[in-house]
Amino acid sequence: MSAADRAAHEAASHVRVAPEVLRAVTRYEVAAARYDELIEKPGDRLTPAEFDAFRTAQQVLAESLGILADSGELGLIGPAETASRYRQAAGHCRRLSTGPAAAFDELMCLQDEMAMCRCQLAAAGRLDLIGGAS
Repeated sequence: MSAADRAAHEAASHVRVAPEVLRAVTRYEVAAARYDELIEKPGDRLTPAEFDAFRTAQQVLAESLGILADSGELGLIGPAETASRYRQAAGHCRRLSTGPAAAFDELMCLQDEMAMCRCQLAAAGRLDLIGGAS
């Protein structure tokens, strides 16, 4: 249960979300993680199965966004977007760490971005989106 859900529960006002909206959020979170994983690879190195998974992830992201926009619930994917920023910064940080020392300042900026994302996810009770305990 997220921090917002706990606060709502304690205030005796439960957050109710339609099942199709909840499904869209879950599908968005999973597709975003898969997309982030595959976008790290150069396009010419994707296997046919990975290429299909990449295309499917893009379709699921678009479909989920449509459902959430239609229902006025786009705010529910905020933690997934933050997790995506975290994963992208971590990947960039990994690539830079094997490069020249001139990239030190950029590495520090990326680590700051990762720390900020981690704090936002912790506040939302969603560290699970980046493999951490919530």
